[in-house]
Amino acid sequence: MQKKYAVIAAFLLCSSMAFAQLKHLNLNVSINGGYSKLAHKTDFQTTPLYNLYDFVAFSHGGKDDYTWDQFLETYQINDHFWQPRVGFSALLTYRDWPIKVLGEAMSSPSSYTRSSYAVTMGLGKDMYISDSTWYFSFLGGYKYVIQDYGFGANTIVNSIGVAEQRENAATFFAPVKPLGRPSGDLFAVRLGFARTLDWYYRWSVGVEAYYELDLTDKIVRSSRMTTYGAQIYVRCKIFGQNVEPSRFYPNPAGGRRS
Repeated sequence: MQKKYAVIAAFLLCSSMAFAQLKHLNLNVSINGGYSKLAHKTDFQTTPLYNLYDFVAFSHGGKDDYTWDQFLETYQINDHFWQPRVGFSALLTYRDWPIKVLGEAMSSPSSYTRSSYAVTMGLGKDMYISDSTWYFSFLGGYKYVIQDYGFGANTIVNSIGVAEQRENAATFFAPVKPLGRPSGDLFAVRLGFARTLDWYYRWSVGVEAYYELDLTDKIVRSSRMTTYGAQIYVRCKIFGQNVEPSRFYPNPAGGRRS
């Protein structure tokens, strides 16, 4: 009985300590929009696209008269392409520790009509300059793509450079996973530059560049999710303490003073 009470007391103590730390959490939510380039480096001969080549080559006299390379050139098929991206993200930090956790709900790098969900955790910091109106941001660490609903058939179709043939090519692909699992392990680096819009650091607007290298074992999935691009964002602090509460405060005469 005493052991049971000791366990309950320890649980309540840990719970109270955990709740006491919640006031030190900072949560920022952003709406983002930009462009990214997906360098998937797919071997198309291992995908359903090769079946399409078989179909087309027959009407051109066979594979001897119409080679695979000619097919790639005719349809301008590449292993990389650009897509617009929009979505939301949530950034969680603790006190002023150089650790960030970023959750993303964005359009897919493979197709802006599909969604992608991911979480990034790593070392990062917001470094304020001048009168704390402007700041640089940095994040580098591990990114896990939970699910990319565009990776697969959309990746293959959007690799076709001849726009009017993409819809025709899409009819050859069944709703399966032609490139393997639509999730992955990546190394991500993000660099941003932004401006605060109010006295309390609640609102800010900025631009961010990012590079994400796919580290997923090629035995699991040979096609890559490696992506790089840039985006603009509007960020709002949902809760958390001011970045530098003791240095700057509103000045009725205008400007900022310390």
